Amino acid sequence: MARDTWYRLDNIGKFYAAQAGQQSQTVFRYAARMDAPVDPAALQQALDEAIAAFPGFNVHLRTGFFWHYLEQAAEQPQAEPEQLPICAPLHAGRQSVLFRVTYFRDRISFEVSHIVSDGRGALAFFTELLCAYARIAHGEPEKDTTSGNASSLGERSEDSFTKHYEKDAARSVRTPKAFRLHGVRDKDEPVYLVYHLPLQPVLAKAKELGCGFTALVIAVVMHACAQDLRASERGQVIRIGVPVDLRQAFGSSTARNFFGLAYVEWKADDPSEPIERIAASVARQLKDITRPEALKQRMNQMIKLEKSYGLKFFPVGVKDVALGVAERAADREVTTTVSNVGRIELPPGAARHVREMDILTSTTGLNFLVCSFKDVLSIGISSVIPSSDVPMDFVRTFSNWGIRGRVDSSNALDPDVYLGTVPKCTSNVAEEGNER
Repeated sequence: MARDTWYRLDNIGKFYAAQAGQQSQTVFRYAARMDAPVDPAALQQALDEAIAAFPGFNVHLRTGFFWHYLEQAAEQPQAEPEQLPICAPLHAGRQSVLFRVTYFRDRISFEVSHIVSDGRGALAFFTELLCAYARIAHGEPEKDTTSGNASSLGERSEDSFTKHYEKDAARSVRTPKAFRLHGVRDKDEPVYLVYHLPLQPVLAKAKELGCGFTALVIAVVMHACAQDLRASERGQVIRIGVPVDLRQAFGSSTARNFFGLAYVEWKADDPSEPIERIAASVARQLKDITRPEALKQRMNQMIKLEKSYGLKFFPVGVKDVALGVAERAADREVTTTVSNVGRIELPPGAARHVREMDILTSTTGLNFLVCSFKDVLSIGISSVIPSSDVPMDFVRTFSNWGIRGRVDSSNALDPDVYLGTVPKCTSNVAEEGNER
């Protein structure tokens, strides 16, 4: 593709472009544990094929007078040994490419800036990469490694926010103050954990409580956050941000950002309230906020600030400040976020060679990212509050239900280091309860 190919940033990309050059940048990370050590040459060839299918990921961030934009990178990206910390910043200057593919032993990792894509768009790229790798490294036939992505390059590069924006459909919602988790935030040394659980017992528990799987996970997060409440704070609202993929609702196949942020709430008068009651409330709220009309209103409200006439003619530096302030204000409206990417399905030829998959994101607070692959549920937990007990309370709930899981600390590179606890940036795999 020509070097002078460029792309306008989508609505979400403009917000995250304001983070460019900072230490705190929003980065997604998908990781796949393979059934054999990674072949670097095969991975490089697979990356070449994936970039040919998704050229919009191989870009530099550029700055114009009024807006940032993305420019196609001339150089071919390289798959490299994993050396940097998890979700390390991607933008450090004009020559920075906004994604990276790395490998370590049997693990392939893909990290991408939120400037470029969201979790679902990133998964489309990662699926393409794994399918190509299965063909090249293991000789899997093409019919068993076709990703199923039938969209055109134009459809994958589409700015679906702008295409579907309706100014008159925007709706502003007044929200009460949200409970903020206690503890000093250490943004320079975040903690990353991945909690692996058997999928079927969790689904059975959700059925027992009469709610969906996503409602169950959110309810457990709310219950864990409530244990952080001080006596004087009881009655405050625990608000969970829930990113909702908009592609199905609007018939989009874009690989760029396209989601709406919805909210579910619980007024925590009693931190010991049974989880089944919280889950029932969450389920009712999820049903309401995921209605097409509600999604459309929230999406248009997200875009309204960026497209406001008063901001339109200000230089990019002023816009970065305004969008940064808006983003920080939005962050303070939630206690934490829970994002469910859903069930990851790979073609049989690729699935045969992938043992586990998980997803993480960088954070300025506490985030939960959920996905499932085969019979394993993976919950990625990112935190900059090292003193917070919320992750452990979250894990303890499933343990109390008799659902045993494994907690992996992804800060370490070595997936075979076993320790009895999960200290910051030390262990990689620790069995809950100090059991291997």
